[in-house]
Amino acid sequence: MKKILFSFLIFIVCGGTEVVEKPTTTTQQETTSTTQQETTSTTQQETTTSTILINVNVDPSNFCKENPNHQQCQGYESENNEGYGNMQGSEGMPSNDSPPLLKNLLILNWGPYDSSSGISGDFEFRSELQLVFFDEFGRVHSAGTPGEYDNPTFEYKVPRDTLIYIPIDGIIDFFQFQPTTSYKQDDWELMIKPSRSSDWAVVIDHIVSINCDRSSREICASPITINGEEIYSGMNVSAGDLLGYVGNYEDGEGGSVFGRTEISIGKYINAGNQRDFNNFCPTNYLDPTVKDSIRASIDQIMSSYESWLGDSNFYNESNMVAPGCWYSEIYESQGKTTPTK
Repeated sequence: MKKILFSFLIFIVCGGTEVVEKPTTTTQQETTSTTQQETTSTTQQETTTSTILINVNVDPSNFCKENPNHQQCQGYESENNEGYGNMQGSEGMPSNDSPPLLKNLLILNWGPYDSSSGISGDFEFRSELQLVFFDEFGRVHSAGTPGEYDNPTFEYKVPRDTLIYIPIDGIIDFFQFQPTTSYKQDDWELMIKPSRSSDWAVVIDHIVSINCDRSSREICASPITINGEEIYSGMNVSAGDLLGYVGNYEDGEGGSVFGRTEISIGKYINAGNQRDFNNFCPTNYLDPTVKDSIRASIDQIMSSYESWLGDSNFYNESNMVAPGCWYSEIYESQGKTTPTK
């Protein structure tokens, strides 16, 4: 996934038809936990490493060195003062090790749940869609296949016109448009850092510009704008700024009334001659002013889905380390994930 340096979470597993995943209790080192999986039972241990084929890795510093005229790289080096290395928190450069604190989780409206309609805020539970509408941190995807991995994000599948918002105060470090290849995208991804020199980053995957017509199925590659200004590398943003719509999702029949988006928070780690990425449970990195309310919202959306589904053990919340999280962290290195309680 985030193999070295900055990576952009282009999840192959996000596309295609999704089978509703139900948990099965399995043996785990030191503590008992539950593995979430799609169709095949597997044993998940704290030190187990799962092979994945998920991301196209992008190193923004090398990208801009090789493509200095690219629109995302205009003024990149001058903005960093000390060059490309500063954006990576490189050795010898000042680095802010304080993690950003999330003031929202992209979506603002979580409920309350209306059992008569299956709607909880921006979430709509629909029986004709075999989806996990809230895909929690650590759920096993593509279980039993060579592409099996532990989901290192919060992923939401919600109506296409759902609005999403900037989760932290910071700087847009890098962004890119993702054309559809092996699965449906045609949407944007961006990375926000608390400062250019920080090793911490919040990655938001699958965004569509607020200037696009979400009632249309035509591809809309309009650039993302925030407060009426087109985004650029080095742009300062504030938590609560409107970012756009959720990105695109395609079901097995080639279309969907739903979209999807993902959020991850993590830190780049020097590992020899490469840089890995360690993802952390989002609900463990919430601003104190919103921590209790957001955690309650996560608990509520899980219990509401279980009520709608008729399966009170779908998420098995009692085995989570925090609301929505099976693990405290999921380490990514060279296309593999290693979860830790």
